[in-house]
Amino acid sequence: MIADVKLIEPVSMIVLTGGPCSGKSSSLAYLTERLSDHGFMVFIVPETATLITSTGIDRQKMDRTRQVAMFEETIFDMQLTFEEIYKKAVTDIFPDRRKVILLDRGIMDIKAFMPQENFKAMLKRKGLSEVNVRDRYNGVIHLVTAAEGAEEYYTGENNTARIESPEEARSIDLKTRENWLGHPHFRIIDNRTDFKGKIKRTFETISQFLGIYLPLNKKEKYLVRSVEYEMLPTNQIIHIEEVCLRTKNSAAEGVHIRKRGQQGSYLYFLSRRRATKHADTWIEEEELIAEQEYLTLKTLIDPKTDIVEKERICFFWDNQYFELDRYKGRLERLIVLNVEYGESSRDEAGRIPPFVLVDGNITGDPRYLTQSMAVKTKKVARASESLNKKKKVRTKGTLKDT
Repeated sequence: MIADVKLIEPVSMIVLTGGPCSGKSSSLAYLTERLSDHGFMVFIVPETATLITSTGIDRQKMDRTRQVAMFEETIFDMQLTFEEIYKKAVTDIFPDRRKVILLDRGIMDIKAFMPQENFKAMLKRKGLSEVNVRDRYNGVIHLVTAAEGAEEYYTGENNTARIESPEEARSIDLKTRENWLGHPHFRIIDNRTDFKGKIKRTFETISQFLGIYLPLNKKEKYLVRSVEYEMLPTNQIIHIEEVCLRTKNSAAEGVHIRKRGQQGSYLYFLSRRRATKHADTWIEEEELIAEQEYLTLKTLIDPKTDIVEKERICFFWDNQYFELDRYKGRLERLIVLNVEYGESSRDEAGRIPPFVLVDGNITGDPRYLTQSMAVKTKKVARASESLNKKKKVRTKGTLKDT
């Protein structure tokens, strides 16, 4: 039985990504100061492409496809090396401190600057999978380019490596965010506020990734009646398996493990949900574990529970990131929409995509916690069946990984 588990990552890696002139570099000083105030040592990995360009390898002088491909692969190799060296160094040098590495772009950004088939071929040569490269980070924040919604501030003055027009910047911005679709902790920060508000929302989001309590962060969950699947924008389909473990804690504060991935590539997590001193507020801590550890812990499943399986459809709509969970097995036909809002977007909580019809807000309803839905009782089964009948769910179209 698992009585207590201390879940502390040796160091968390958070990616700041986005289109050109999105505010990634400009926000780093503010983020470093605020995270330091909360007891974190903050380390910065600068944008690799800018570092390479500043040494004289100028992308503007490349007129052949092969030259560009070699340039992007150089960025890939340097990025991966920087990340591994930084992570090992700060873990070894400061073993007892809370640490976070902020990365100005991550590996999946490279995919936006080269043909998809070339990117996949590069990964294959290196023995890597796209899923594991994408999901290696603790969180990913996409800052929308100023060329979309704040055009008057789009400039290349603070980055001599920037060569894109506003139209090109918007195109790169879209490609970049699509490349991160499916990451377990992915958020979009748009330009609906001024830049001060934008970096404040960015800090709110990072705080959520790191378990820093901020009362204005809010996650909403909606019970879904139906989905017009043929209207879904570009999406990624993630397969998730969750197992509740035996524990001395209450059901609401349970420990569980999760298998998450797609296309045959999976990552494994150990999570604990615990209450804070603030009323009705919870923090979920998690760490990445090896497949063998997952399989071993799986034998400690709470005998009163079933394994919960679901298909998560990740997409964005109107610059907001959504996750649509379709449950399987005993909970088949149950569909839940997840969306997170920060302080500055709280007034936008009603922005449900038009192709998703919801029955109501179930945020905070204990019946929809994983620990509750996993329980093997006739009462839960009947409730699920009754809910399905009441919803009269209709589905349209089919889904494929995109």
